[in-house]
Amino acid sequence: MKTDNLIKTLIKKGEGRQLEFKEALNKDVVARTVCGFLNAKGGQVLIGVKYRGMVSGIRNADAEAKSLNQFLINNIVPEAPITVSVESVENKKILLVEVLGGSKNPYVFKGSIYYRKGAQTVQASSQEIASLIHNQQRAGIHWERQAALGVEIEDLDTEEIRKTIQQLSISGRGKGQKEDVIGFLSRYGLYQNGNLTNAAVVLFAKEPARYIPQCRVRLTIYSSSKTGVAFDYDRLLEGNLFDNIDNIIQFFETNIGLTSQFEKQKWQRIDKPRYPIQALREGVLNALMHRDYSNVSGSATISIYPDKLEITNYGELPKELKTSDLKRNHLSLPRNPDIAHVSFLRGWIEKIGRGTLKIVEDCKEAGMREPRWTSKSGFTTLTFFGAKNKEKQVATEDMNERQLKLVRAIGPGQSLTIAEYLNFIGIPITDRSARNDLALVVQGGWFKKQGKGRNTCYVRTEQKAR
Repeated sequence: MKTDNLIKTLIKKGEGRQLEFKEALNKDVVARTVCGFLNAKGGQVLIGVKYRGMVSGIRNADAEAKSLNQFLINNIVPEAPITVSVESVENKKILLVEVLGGSKNPYVFKGSIYYRKGAQTVQASSQEIASLIHNQQRAGIHWERQAALGVEIEDLDTEEIRKTIQQLSISGRGKGQKEDVIGFLSRYGLYQNGNLTNAAVVLFAKEPARYIPQCRVRLTIYSSSKTGVAFDYDRLLEGNLFDNIDNIIQFFETNIGLTSQFEKQKWQRIDKPRYPIQALREGVLNALMHRDYSNVSGSATISIYPDKLEITNYGELPKELKTSDLKRNHLSLPRNPDIAHVSFLRGWIEKIGRGTLKIVEDCKEAGMREPRWTSKSGFTTLTFFGAKNKEKQVATEDMNERQLKLVRAIGPGQSLTIAEYLNFIGIPITDRSARNDLALVVQGGWFKKQGKGRNTCYVRTEQKAR
């Protein structure tokens, strides 16, 4: 959904328990509303929109957004994930403030606790404060907050933690205090009462699978669309959240292949990834942050088939969400708020609650079918359907000189590896370019990919080069 349409949809929805309009920017008023949202189930504030949905706009929107963001971070306690973005609607600039439901209730602004009653923000009563404190105590027994017994600071990747602290100071998503590793972990609830939490292990452990085996992620490439058949590639990732994300993105870049089409009038072939990389990235982030880590048998898998790609994680959607909600504006309800908060600080989450909308939008722009979410039998699966070549099947005239040389020189049954291909063409190109070259000749049927990992090779088929 384009940003303009997103804002129009929000305005049309009207004010309510989780949405409020402000005609002008008054930081204290906005902060009270945000505090109320944090003490409830999250919400959104549109600034530059009148009571009945008329758009008035905000002057100096970029500067105001930056100033407001820092004001909210500095004045609401404890710190919470909040995004302030500049949006365009009806050729005017407005501000959109988005917050998740808080995980460290009660939240306080200038010494007072605020709460949502219907569409109003009010100062919380003593009974409501007691309820918030009780809910916070219950959250303390949540899986990600439980102590990871036997795990010490030395078992964490402190360089990864320092990288997060550095990113925090650059992004402005936190107060930017200079602090040591223990201070950072304590501040974000990852080190409590002298113990590291399960969330700390998922995020930063050097070998998290030693303590939490369900952290693993399985990557598989199938030669057929039928489940249960033999696979061409199978790998188990056992790193922390950030290591796994890096390895998965590298896996995508190497293995998803290309589609080819021609620009009109230019007769120039354009090679594009079979699936939009940013959409895949968002899908992976959602799976790893929202998965249910509490079950030791839980899993996360990424499977590539000839006609689709699936990202599956253990844990169904929260009862408040249906799969159809993921294709329209909705509030994010993270199963693991501490993991989600650190991912937000790290910059992996750009705008709260819009990851699934971006996935749909990116697929549409790539000319693909809409992705499909299913949530049943204890798992949530996101399925991407592969884009097809729009013009024609790959032919020899579609290939570059390197590829033509390869299909004409190598005989049926002969094979070569990536390294041998680089040596064969005799000119310096990157490994990625070599893999793209070979992906196209595999797609065209001149070669067949066999093996996995370092044992991958490309075998020449009987298909003749014209």
